[in-house]
Amino acid sequence: MYRVARAAGVACVASDTCFHCAAPLPASGSWSGEVDGALRAFCCAGCLAVARTIRSAGLEAYYRDRPAAASKPPRPDDTRGGWAHDNGIARRAGLLLPRAGGDADAALLLEGMTCGACVWLLEAWLARVDGVRSAHVNLALRRAQVRIDPARVTLGTLLDAVARIGYVAHPYDASRRDALARNEARVMLRRTVIAWLAMMQVMMLALPLYIGDDGVTIEQRRLLDWASVTLTLPVMLYCAGPFFRAAWANVRARRLGMDVPVATALAAAFAASVVATLNGTGVTYYDSITMFVALLLTARAIELHARQRAADALDFTARALPATAERYAAWPDRTSLETVSADLLARNDVVLLRPGAAIPSDGRVIEGASHVDESWLTGESVPRARAAGDTVLAGAVNLESMLVVRVDEPVDATQLAALTRLVQNAADARPPIARLADRIAGRFVGAMLAVAAVSALCWLIVEPSRALAVTFAVLAVSCPCALSLATPATLASAAGALARRRIVLTRPEALEALAHVTTMAFDKTGTLTHGRLELACFEALRPITLDRALAIAAALEHGSEHPLARAIRTRAHRAAVANDIAMTPGLGVEGEVSGVRWRLGRADFAGGRDDTGAALPTACTAVVLGDAQGPVALFGFADTPREDARETIELLRGAGVRSLLLSGDRCGAVEATARALAIGDARAALTPMAKRDAIVALQDRHDVVAMVGDGINDAPALATADVAVSLGSATPLAQCTADVVVLSGRLSDIPAALALARRAHRIVRQNLAWALLYNAVAVPAAALGLVSPSIAAIGMSLSSLVVIANALRAARIPGV
Repeated sequence: MYRVARAAGVACVASDTCFHCAAPLPASGSWSGEVDGALRAFCCAGCLAVARTIRSAGLEAYYRDRPAAASKPPRPDDTRGGWAHDNGIARRAGLLLPRAGGDADAALLLEGMTCGACVWLLEAWLARVDGVRSAHVNLALRRAQVRIDPARVTLGTLLDAVARIGYVAHPYDASRRDALARNEARVMLRRTVIAWLAMMQVMMLALPLYIGDDGVTIEQRRLLDWASVTLTLPVMLYCAGPFFRAAWANVRARRLGMDVPVATALAAAFAASVVATLNGTGVTYYDSITMFVALLLTARAIELHARQRAADALDFTARALPATAERYAAWPDRTSLETVSADLLARNDVVLLRPGAAIPSDGRVIEGASHVDESWLTGESVPRARAAGDTVLAGAVNLESMLVVRVDEPVDATQLAALTRLVQNAADARPPIARLADRIAGRFVGAMLAVAAVSALCWLIVEPSRALAVTFAVLAVSCPCALSLATPATLASAAGALARRRIVLTRPEALEALAHVTTMAFDKTGTLTHGRLELACFEALRPITLDRALAIAAALEHGSEHPLARAIRTRAHRAAVANDIAMTPGLGVEGEVSGVRWRLGRADFAGGRDDTGAALPTACTAVVLGDAQGPVALFGFADTPREDARETIELLRGAGVRSLLLSGDRCGAVEATARALAIGDARAALTPMAKRDAIVALQDRHDVVAMVGDGINDAPALATADVAVSLGSATPLAQCTADVVVLSGRLSDIPAALALARRAHRIVRQNLAWALLYNAVAVPAAALGLVSPSIAAIGMSLSSLVVIANALRAARIPGV
């Protein structure tokens, strides 16, 4: 049969292939439509729709000018491409990241996960694949991070392995994750609504029997039962479908997940109810079944919402990069502008950034001036001015006028890419307390199935008519949802809260260790202080204003990269013009300004005595400005504390954490900083190994030590500490060693993270205690026949909701 869309007076062109894709026309019939003045045949409605779109857009010349027929969209089983079985192609496509020792990391996006048991099952199953070194699954992000031996396993092998236990996997992509999350939320809402509607209708049908069946005839009762089974069927076949699929996947993998008792209870209760309906005698449980499914879906819908909120915060870095960039193919030819994928940018490419555009890669401005928003990294809303010569970071947004930027690094080597990897590594791994909860949940399921079997056997002996109801109640009330959710829900909420404040955990154990910190050790330069010299004091030894003295000093230091020179130029509002400048290493600089010969540097060089700067604070570095008659002015420069440093120390003291200053700087500067910040224990002139030894000594006293540092010299101490913390401005080595990276650079975020870690630790223990207490009370009560199936379903759901609600408290940083 042909589906024909004919136009009057239009000639038909006979063909046995599709006009659009050249595929053979199906034997059962084809579609046809007018293209280029003739009626053409198409293999499917999709090709016909594309052809009509081309025609309506006035682009029919496409079919005359194309070199060959358009390709047909690939079938689902053909969409993988060469990367699935060729690791070289996968690596070039960015789907495999090489690692040391020849291994590679693959990130997979997973469909079909519902709970912590799915995480446990997928990790265990992937670990069995030959060539897989390790597998970590993150429920919130639906991502599996798998380390493989590329010589023994391909991406296609991983995808097939996941499919064998009932899940679907794709190479990880943030936009696809968002689409899957939206679809999962819609499907979950649909299942939940249908289950609640069915439950209400079944409850209405069961109401006469609740009131009393004296006035209900046998025929009426059978009619009510058949109506109930009709309403319960969609609940079992559609709403409860995920429970049965997950349980089957667990059974195939020879694992016991929390969906196994759920599916067992539902299947047994429904089968017994159908048998009773067919026989016309016995007890039915349609009301309990629909209530159980509706309540369980409601709890999981709330959990899904909490997970997606956490995932949105954890995945914020992936949203910062644009998909495309405008690149000059032959700079400085401005007519060679082309739009390319941001992933294709290479070092030294030149790109155009329009106002409102996100910067695709780290680079340097070569033309233009504007302000950029880097709040994704710093958390600060104040834009930063950028002009020619300034660096810009991937993910920042150009706010005002056009910039031309030369790319310094490809997209996968930017600071944003490094940050993304830190976030992903922390999100994909799980701390010991989470792994302990998983092991408890797995054993708990086996124990509960055994309890249900023993209860059924005992009641078959004592009172057979109640055996099924009691067994159903035991399986329903003992569903380990609360136990499985206790830890991951809390950790996801806490990690999301920290990510929103731009605090990144690079390993999952950091949150737990941070909660137990008793001593916080700080580096000085660049950590408690700004890490740059600033003018701290000024003294005129002869009549001269500060502005005039700075102008002369800035003229003498023009072009110098010495930290003191940069500090002088930064503070000077204007600079004079100096001629005949001469530098004397280790002493200072001299030159002629307005006909006068000036010197700037050490006191003995600038015409003063060695003790000229003795009146300055010990923390200051003295610089003397002098002329032929002797010293004229005295500058004192110091590395000043950060604005929030004292507040941070006070907050830590209030939290019962002792602060310690470990610095390699000279004694005077360290003592001045310690005095300004009220730090009682400060140690100066320490080598990197001496800092490490100081931390080891504290640990030997059973202190839990966190080290906050930013430089290469802090790396040994950071690696030794129980928790290593670095700021966003730290060196790459310090960040790689750190467990916690404070991207905002605000020291006050450290006590906030400490407070949240302590709260999260308390909440995890509260949730585990609640889940165990609930089961310790509810399971024996159900086994003794004191709990009806309906009450068991309500109790199980309320237990999960209590855990989720408590876990969401970890999403708020105390005091914020």
